[in-house]
Amino acid sequence: MRRHLLRPVLFLLVAAAAAMAGAEAAGAAGPYYRLPGATAGVAEDAITIVYGPYHETYVPGLGWLSNMNADPPLLVDGEVLVNGSVLDALGVTTPRLEGIRSAGGAEVRIVLDLPGLAPEALTGLRQGGSREAGTPLGLDLPPLLLPAAAPDDVAGLELTLDQGPQGTRLQLAGPAFDYAVFPLADPTRLVIDVAPRRDLSDLVEVERSVAPGVTYRRYRVYSASGPSVVHLVSIAPGSGELRVVGESRVPRTVSQLGAGALVALNAGYFDTSDYAAIGLLKVDYGLLSLPSRGRAGVAFSPAAPPLIDRLDADVLLYTANGPIRVGAANGDGVVVTTTPGALTGTASQGVLVVEDGVVVENKVGPRLAPVGGFALAYPPTNRQLALLDAGDEVALDTNLKPSAFEGARYAVEAGPLLVRDGVAAYDPSAEGFASGQRILDGLTQQAAIGVMPDGTTLFVVAETMRAEDLVQLFLGLGVDRAMRFDSGSSTTLVIDGELMNRKTERKVVSAVVLVAPTAAR
Repeated sequence: MRRHLLRPVLFLLVAAAAAMAGAEAAGAAGPYYRLPGATAGVAEDAITIVYGPYHETYVPGLGWLSNMNADPPLLVDGEVLVNGSVLDALGVTTPRLEGIRSAGGAEVRIVLDLPGLAPEALTGLRQGGSREAGTPLGLDLPPLLLPAAAPDDVAGLELTLDQGPQGTRLQLAGPAFDYAVFPLADPTRLVIDVAPRRDLSDLVEVERSVAPGVTYRRYRVYSASGPSVVHLVSIAPGSGELRVVGESRVPRTVSQLGAGALVALNAGYFDTSDYAAIGLLKVDYGLLSLPSRGRAGVAFSPAAPPLIDRLDADVLLYTANGPIRVGAANGDGVVVTTTPGALTGTASQGVLVVEDGVVVENKVGPRLAPVGGFALAYPPTNRQLALLDAGDEVALDTNLKPSAFEGARYAVEAGPLLVRDGVAAYDPSAEGFASGQRILDGLTQQAAIGVMPDGTTLFVVAETMRAEDLVQLFLGLGVDRAMRFDSGSSTTLVIDGELMNRKTERKVVSAVVLVAPTAAR
């Protein structure tokens, strides 16, 4: 049977592959799937598919004889492979596995894209644990249509998918690993985080003096996520001046930001598309960016220990008719942009553009911030702001909260808050971090800052931790308060110009630096 069909099957494979390539070039093909229960026959140049009540014939060059609007099929080793257009035309409702993606370093994230499956169907798969070398992790999924090109190896782990009448069996096997499995919605995905076991038994621990009152230590820490290398810089009060350096939309490496400093550590978040600072950024008393979502920030003032707390700002606009309360920077839809040329607001917000204390325009957003002024985005329900006209004189007043941030010389926002008053304060949802975000839940490099009861400041980089693991690390160090900085690939600690935790740097927007006492004068 197979020998008899070999030549036409090969011809059809070539013809269908050519048609599939053309469809993909047009953006229509998508992945091809196995279609269980379908049978196929080949007669001369025609391929016939029988699936349930459907009896469809495809002829290369002519298309489907029933005029079905769908792409050509493939027949490989007796299996029928069809793409989404054929499945839709045949009325196949079985959910499809549309792709398998993976990324990561210390921890590998595997994502199964299942947009046609209800998230509730995956709820029972939420779990975590570990597997020894060669012992597979098995997951029983609902019945799925599997793509013909599904990978059998993901980041060094063997992945198998078996399709059965009762469901789909997924197995992962390889070296010893820890894992966490959870579903995500909109669209439906199944996420498998896999962390290979780490052996740090040969790590050489280091402790040395950087400058009077400043020490560096590299050592091994065991957290709930496993072992990690930790870099710790301890800065005694009076050992120098702590500053925030950086500028929104001006990307630089931490080495560049910390040029001439004793120590530098990356700090705040930023938009990776344009390097706009996210959240509070205050440099040498200049307010470059307002707080964003009630997230944690750190402030530095002369002759005072660093202040760490969650932030907010109340915005007032003074006019000829009296002050207008614009609202809080968090929750009231208020955005103030002072960076010239930066877009502010959305189509659902009003944007007041002020230059040299005079309203230039007041229209629906987005609008560009001017030179020598600001753009203020506000909710359309604020009629007092909406009634301001071009030519009106105004003055902006922003009150940072806590009030100590108002008088601080330097400040930067990041988060989440880790420790407050010597107890755990980790609550990402209170700071606008969504659950399941890789930025927090991923096993990666972490950057953070803490303050001891005596005012000693700690810079911390953990090479392989989750954000929550930092809480116990800081509590073990005895801090009074601590917060996380931007982390992952941004995490960079520089001491005397030397990279301590990585070989290369990415560009960031801000950093906290320690300047020697003589240079600070």
